Amino acid sequence: MSSDPGLTPRQAAINARFAFTGCIVAQTGVQLVAPSLPLMRDDLLLSNSQLGLVMGIYLLPAAMGAIPAGMLADRIGRRRVFGWSYIMFGAIGVLLQLATTSFGMFLVLRFAQGLAFAGLLPLTMTILGDAFRGSDLIRVQGRRSVAMLVGDGTLPMLGGVLASITWRAPWLGQLLAIPFGIAVLIKLTDPPALAVKARGAAFLSGLAQAFQTRAIIAMQYASFLRMFLKFSILTFLPVLLLDVRDFSPAEAGLVVGGSALIGIIPSLAAGRLAVLGRPTTFVAIGILGEAMALAVWGLFGAPIAIFFAAIIFGLADGLAGVFVNSIVAATPKTEHRASFIAATGALRNFAKFLGPVTVGLLILAMSLPSTFVAMAVLTLLSVLLVVPLRGLDSRLQDVGGRDPSPGESQAADQDEEANQPSDAPIPGAP
Repeated sequence: MSSDPGLTPRQAAINARFAFTGCIVAQTGVQLVAPSLPLMRDDLLLSNSQLGLVMGIYLLPAAMGAIPAGMLADRIGRRRVFGWSYIMFGAIGVLLQLATTSFGMFLVLRFAQGLAFAGLLPLTMTILGDAFRGSDLIRVQGRRSVAMLVGDGTLPMLGGVLASITWRAPWLGQLLAIPFGIAVLIKLTDPPALAVKARGAAFLSGLAQAFQTRAIIAMQYASFLRMFLKFSILTFLPVLLLDVRDFSPAEAGLVVGGSALIGIIPSLAAGRLAVLGRPTTFVAIGILGEAMALAVWGLFGAPIAIFFAAIIFGLADGLAGVFVNSIVAATPKTEHRASFIAATGALRNFAKFLGPVTVGLLILAMSLPSTFVAMAVLTLLSVLLVVPLRGLDSRLQDVGGRDPSPGESQAADQDEEANQPSDAPIPGAP
């Protein structure tokens, strides 16, 4: 695998393992504890509204704190921000166990835990973007997606088993973050490019330049669209299946869960697919697949059609997600990468909120099946974003295991229609 010239093959591999494992450890704050919430409500005599605050007050600072965490990681290094954030995350998990006699204090600590969580998932993308280039970056981003999907699927099941003992047991799983954070502080290696730090004004100016091309705007929209659709579907597809298509809750769960898990297939195959075509071609294929699945859900009620659409959507979302994430990680300079990815993450978090809200408003004016068809049309039209997005294909191209020549670099800049800074592919094969 090609890596940053200042990172040895071993350092790049170790950093990647921390990124993959970190995705799962970070998910203990929601996926692991979710099955325990009804038991927690009954034991602490909470209302359903109060129970909603347990999650809401955690996710709000997670969205607010992503950009500051990214900027801090660019200034003082990934290792310190990534490691100490996990230690804080786990330590607050301990304090939460001691604060159950005061729900107000519990929420204050949960808010603080959300701040510690804020930069964790964006930094896993950043660490991979620091260490790998070209098709190898696509491959490791695919493995990161697999880790996320494994966490999505296994942690709720584990949490359910632990909650059968006591509702507190799943929350104790957050303690894993403490030894993991210590290991990060000891073993993670920052990219050497971070040793050269621009002053405040120069840093902000360089970061601003990373958002000034049509290609970057198209990339941000692609990231936004994916989360908009994903969380709209998570919220309203079960409603469509139960209320309109006469599915049982178990059948609806199988559709939603199966669609997510099948995304592992394109995630694992992304590295091999990368040599077959331009990255943005696979983004376009993914968007077209998502549009087709949405249209089928809106127009057809036969179970075989519903399950077929779930398979198509899962494959399409997995495919588009890996390549969009790879483009995001490869686009900025190393010294701006964490801030850039964090800003993209904040936009995605906004999309997670806006999607269900928008669909909720649409169904006041039209039927739920018609709303799914409307989302399909929007998604189909969004394929046009691939045209400006093609300017970023060069960020993921392997250049024969060497640095690109000045002429190649100039051609790449012209293809992007701007002098957008980037990290060139680097020689070396871990």
